[in-house]
Amino acid sequence: AAASASAAAPTPSGGTPAGRADANDVVGVRLSRDSGGLFRLVLKRAESGEVYIGALLPSDSGDGRALLREGEVVAAIDGLTAGAAGFEGLLAHVKAAEQSILLEVRRRRQPQEEGGAALAHALGRLGLGQEAAAGVASAAVERGIDPAAAAGLAENLHRKGEEMKLGWQNAATQIGGWWRDRTEAAQEKIEAIKQAAGPALRETSEEVGHTLQQMREEVALKAEGVLHRVAPPPARPGDPPPPPRTPPSRPLC
Repeated sequence: AAASASAAAPTPSGGTPAGRADANDVVGVRLSRDSGGLFRLVLKRAESGEVYIGALLPSDSGDGRALLREGEVVAAIDGLTAGAAGFEGLLAHVKAAEQSILLEVRRRRQPQEEGGAALAHALGRLGLGQEAAAGVASAAVERGIDPAAAAGLAENLHRKGEEMKLGWQNAATQIGGWWRDRTEAAQEKIEAIKQAAGPALRETSEEVGHTLQQMREEVALKAEGVLHRVAPPPARPGDPPPPPRTPPSRPLC
C-alpha cells in the first residue's frame, strides 16, 4: 500500500476539527488492490491527530475510489478506528490487508444538505411523517429553494402553532373558571332565597288555611238559611200552627 505519514501536516481541506463529527456523514467505500498489488492510497496525519486521505492515485482495480475525496477524514478502516489503532496501526492494517479494505470517511455535509435535514426536522415537528418530510426537503433542495430559510419558516409556524395552542388552553381554563364561579354564585343565591322565603311561605300558608276555613263556615251558614226558607223544618209538639197561606191574587180581566 502506498501510504505516507506526516506528523506536522496541516488540517486537511474537507476535514473537520475534533469533536465536530456530528456535522458529518460517514461514507464507506471498498478499495481493492490493483494489478500491481497496491491500494494506491496515501494516508496522512493532521496536527489534530486525525488521519485523512492525502492522495488517491489512479488504479486499474475498478473499485469505488471515485466516490472518495482527498482531504476527507478517515473514520475507520475495516471497523478499526484511528482513535483505537492510531495512525501507525492503520498503516499497518492497510499493508497487511489481503485484497480489499473498507475505508470509511467522515464527510462534511454541504450547506444545502444541512438545510435539507433542518427542513425535514422542522416539518416533522409540524406533524408531517418522517418519509414525507424527507421527501419535501429533498424536493426543496432539488428545486433550488433555500432549505435553511424554509426550515426557519417551518419552525416559526411550529412556534406560532404552539403559542396558539397554549392561548386556547388558557382561554378554555379561564372560561371554565368563570362558568364555575358563576354557577356556584347562582347556587348560593338560590339557597339564600330558599332560606329567606321559608318563614314567609309558612306564614302565607297558615293565613290561606285560616281564610279558607272562614269561607267554608260562611258558606255553610248561608246554605243552611236557604234550606230553611225553601223547606222549613217539621213542626214539633207544642209549636203554634203555621199561618194560613193566602193564594196569590189574580188580576181582574
